[in-house]
Amino acid sequence: MTDSRMMVMVASLERHLQAERKILDEAIMGQRGIPVGLAYPPIPANYIFKLNQQSISDADYVFLLIGSEYGALTDKGVGYIHATYAAAQAARKPVVSLIYSGDKVHNVDSFDRKRLEGLIQQLKDGNVYYWSDEDSLRDSAERALESITEAFPSVGWIKADLQPLVPETNHDDQNLIQKLKNQVSQLSHKLQRAHVPSQSVDVSFAKDSRPWLLSYQCNAFREGRLKQIEGQVHLPLEDVFEWLSPTLLAPVTEAKVRAILSSRIHDLVLSNAQREWKGSHAVSDIRIHQNSIDDLKLRLRAMLLIAFDHHGRWHLTEAGEQLALQRET
Repeated sequence: MTDSRMMVMVASLERHLQAERKILDEAIMGQRGIPVGLAYPPIPANYIFKLNQQSISDADYVFLLIGSEYGALTDKGVGYIHATYAAAQAARKPVVSLIYSGDKVHNVDSFDRKRLEGLIQQLKDGNVYYWSDEDSLRDSAERALESITEAFPSVGWIKADLQPLVPETNHDDQNLIQKLKNQVSQLSHKLQRAHVPSQSVDVSFAKDSRPWLLSYQCNAFREGRLKQIEGQVHLPLEDVFEWLSPTLLAPVTEAKVRAILSSRIHDLVLSNAQREWKGSHAVSDIRIHQNSIDDLKLRLRAMLLIAFDHHGRWHLTEAGEQLALQRET
């Protein structure tokens, strides 16, 4: 496990978002990240903004937790979250926006609501995820962390007292170390697969021909309005394995598996949304229910096609690799 850890600056309002900010902090720490930054109170607080600017400078990523209000204004007449977004852009930091899309709206004046709508419109040009309750916030935060770290890799932070343990190395030594790390990773993968009985028998999906029932929730859009929609799709288990197998040649997190599946079912989800809510033209933030993921795990595991490492990451077994290669040829 690497000693490097990502630092994530979290910007949010203090009022009405205390529990949600705690969930976001837990999601960041769950992926060995370091959450930093202070919440903005409902009154002007320039000193907190200055402290948060320092956090932006140090952070690898910036997460904006957006609720149902715009908040207090700075001396320049913009909200503190809005100003934090501008500061993150100026510092060229990757920004993720977690935007509330639920029905609960706090009592704010029309001026505040209009400013919030303007901010959200700006944020939509970047990395946006929607949430409506604690569960969807946790899911969106985990997927956002997975996506942003893959799209914008960062060296992260390492404890200063560990630095003396790392000797200075020249370019050749670094190449050798990297090769050794790759070999260790490959050997670890083979060792993990050794716990699964080798499969010389032919694996056939005829043994489990039932379609996989995938239940989901998503946001649908129509004429500038947003509506949360629940739905289900039935998918051949064989097709699902074909979607996942190239990625599972190396261990991947469950969040990555969810992202692949969400991308694959996008067109089906859009068709369902158009039937349920006439005039829908787009869907986003597809969230697959955990019971569907658990069912998929059990069925692919029962066929000895996948296994899980000690971090809980998915990967193909030897039998799974053989079947994937057979299907390619």
